[in-house]
Amino acid sequence: MAETKYQIATVKDIGDISVDGIFVYSLHENKVTYCNHMLSEIFGTTMENIIDRPIEVLKEALNYDSNYLEEILQQLQSKYTLSNVQMLINAAGKSKYLTADIYYIEDSGVVMSIIKDITTLKEHENYLVDFGARKDTLLDMIAHNLSGPLNLTANLLNLVDEMNKVEKYKKIDNHTRLIRENTQQCIEIINTFLKKEHLESERVFVKANRFNALEKIKIVISNMRDFNPEKGFKLVVDKDELYISGDDVKFFQIVHNLFSNACKFTHANGIIECEVKDMDHSFSVRISDNGIGIPEHLIPYIFTKNTPASRTGLKGEKSIGMGLYIIKKLVELMKGRITFQSAENKGTTFLLTFPKENF
Repeated sequence: MAETKYQIATVKDIGDISVDGIFVYSLHENKVTYCNHMLSEIFGTTMENIIDRPIEVLKEALNYDSNYLEEILQQLQSKYTLSNVQMLINAAGKSKYLTADIYYIEDSGVVMSIIKDITTLKEHENYLVDFGARKDTLLDMIAHNLSGPLNLTANLLNLVDEMNKVEKYKKIDNHTRLIRENTQQCIEIINTFLKKEHLESERVFVKANRFNALEKIKIVISNMRDFNPEKGFKLVVDKDELYISGDDVKFFQIVHNLFSNACKFTHANGIIECEVKDMDHSFSVRISDNGIGIPEHLIPYIFTKNTPASRTGLKGEKSIGMGLYIIKKLVELMKGRITFQSAENKGTTFLLTFPKENF
């Protein structure tokens, strides 16, 4: 008994000077035996409220994500230690991002947790994600809206060349040669830049965060609508929130690239649909279009690096042969799975399946 008191006293000494939230919960006594003042600041409530009703405080803070608490407790019973558990809470009307290291000491029947408020860091990461989204949208605009006209210019120059061969206008021939060289250089710069971006994406490590997957999908669809007003976009889902633990940057990139591909091979007035299904321990994202589909002889090579299945888009967008190869790599890094079905002149459907939790 004296040893137990000494341990609690030691925890209290640390907690009183810590910048992190600390609490100790006794399963035998079914109560909080210690929490520090930083924990009350993090959750935006009083220490008394945390001590009197700890489970309720956690569930209220987790809001839509309250089932997450039960999943954490189930994991804890089998693993005894959980590190860097991500949480997104609502504290007094303000969203906060937290990480927790949780320890289950079975002999003493005690659960102890150290909770860090990483809101400032996460807001910076979100800014980088948003910046990356704008960058991807800009790249999409360059690839679709600039390379198309440049390729058209190159084709027109070929026609002028044919006319020049007949009339032998040497001066015009020299000008068209210079225009062609400049146009081709622009196209090569675009393709080199896009290929470099794809290769760098494959090497970036996975960082698990707690985030709302539906929010990321809605951002992608909004961006696609802005740059493809002639196409229709539909989101099919039966809930407003879908919180998962995973790499939000890579998830955004995967969804964005699949939507971009769908736009590339779907005619004006075509429909691109995204259906999200929430299952017990996983979720799926199905992205389908009624575009030109994939020829049967190219289907075996779709996920191949530098694939021979690369094709020019409907607006003349050239492919660098890396997109779907990188997407598959990113999906696998997130412990997910990607499959597809396609029929020529009918459309293509890609199905993504991911685990919801990764501790």
